[in-house]
Amino acid sequence: MDKHLLEYSIDELAHGRFSCSCGKEHYIGIEHIAIGKGAVERLPEFLADQNLKTGGKLQKTDKIYLVADVNTWKVAGERVYDLIRKAGYPVDRFIFPYEKMHTEESHIKELQDVVPEEISLMVAVGSGTINDITRYISFHKNIPYYIVGTAPSMDGYASDVSPVIIDKLKRSLPAHCASGIIGDTDILATAPDKMVAAGVGDILAKFLDTNDWRMSHILNGESYCDEVAQIMMDSTERVVANIDGLVRRDSDAMQYLMESLVMCGIAMSFVGSSRPGSAAEHSMAHVMEMLSLLGGDYGELHGTCVGMATCVITRMYELFLDRLPIDYDKAGQHAEAFDYDSWVAEMRRIYTSAADPVIKLYDKEKRNDPENVKARIARIKENEAEILSLIRETVDKSKRAESCIKALNGWTSPVEFGFSKEHMRDIMLCSKEQRDRYAALQFFYELGQLEEITDDLLNQYYEEV
Repeated sequence: MDKHLLEYSIDELAHGRFSCSCGKEHYIGIEHIAIGKGAVERLPEFLADQNLKTGGKLQKTDKIYLVADVNTWKVAGERVYDLIRKAGYPVDRFIFPYEKMHTEESHIKELQDVVPEEISLMVAVGSGTINDITRYISFHKNIPYYIVGTAPSMDGYASDVSPVIIDKLKRSLPAHCASGIIGDTDILATAPDKMVAAGVGDILAKFLDTNDWRMSHILNGESYCDEVAQIMMDSTERVVANIDGLVRRDSDAMQYLMESLVMCGIAMSFVGSSRPGSAAEHSMAHVMEMLSLLGGDYGELHGTCVGMATCVITRMYELFLDRLPIDYDKAGQHAEAFDYDSWVAEMRRIYTSAADPVIKLYDKEKRNDPENVKARIARIKENEAEILSLIRETVDKSKRAESCIKALNGWTSPVEFGFSKEHMRDIMLCSKEQRDRYAALQFFYELGQLEEITDDLLNQYYEEV
């Protein structure tokens, strides 16, 4: 590679193929990206140059299918529909009739049942849920899709997976990247504070994500790309530097946020997993969302949950640093005390009807098995200086998350969600079991400090009320 990934524009990264210093070739293949003021007007231009999966270009005789919901149709859907129609393409539409919805099997089937067989391109108008559903269905129909963003609220615009709730458990299913991504800052600026704060929360999590990715590389030999990690750090710092602009809905600041959210999807596609953009705080957010659904509630926006969890994990790291030096004898004794049957009972109490996949995941990898934990404790001890330096550097960056999210009237505390102390304790202790990924909560557990740090932090939060 002639130059560092950081030296390429987002448009170049979306199109190019790069032989990276990490030893891998990075490629994503998004055909069209437009982010900025008036970007939606470029839609006809993109359609005229759109390649089909079966070969050849999109023709004026090829049918396009637009997907929106009752909110996004009003914000941008009708405008996008008219642009397609005036450009000379036959276009039909489906508008989900819900004020709030998740990416659930029922909604996927609802759209699958009405999508015409003979369509050549799908256009999603929305953010997280509409994007995920359209991506999944277009993937299985082997046709390209576009996303016209209506809110800078989540980092999945350029992702190649669709998180879907199946049996009340969120799972990432194979899909494909959007062929076109449009983020018109005039449209994005109409999003309420809550949705902008959600996007900021999702982005600021990248400080923790890069830390935990690097830590797993040190301890477990997990594949790691420093150039991709640096892309995420630079994007995140740019958002932090423009929080005041986001409060004012400045076009440039909105563009930086949307570019960062898209860049995260590019980074994840580059490495073939969500590692650059998802760690302990995302697991915690997924569990928050899942338990809300199990309780019959819609829950909060994903980015809202991620932002709060980012603040929680950051404070946990601070408490961990306050407890130094590490007591390795205590860590070993804690590892030996693990009891599988008691753990299963606890998972069934917390996850209720969604416990079986969690238990099945553990049975596959045996993450808490005493011998496995003690082996990682030994590697922590061997690499302690490097790990502590990494954590200190991360906390210095990540502790800015609270003020940034609060500037947009976002939530940074479990108290704001209305969670009881006991409910939040369950979430903090069990979130590490939700997925096969080494991150902060497992690190605290292996050093025998997870319960102590959790209890001390919750006392702080609930005494602040």
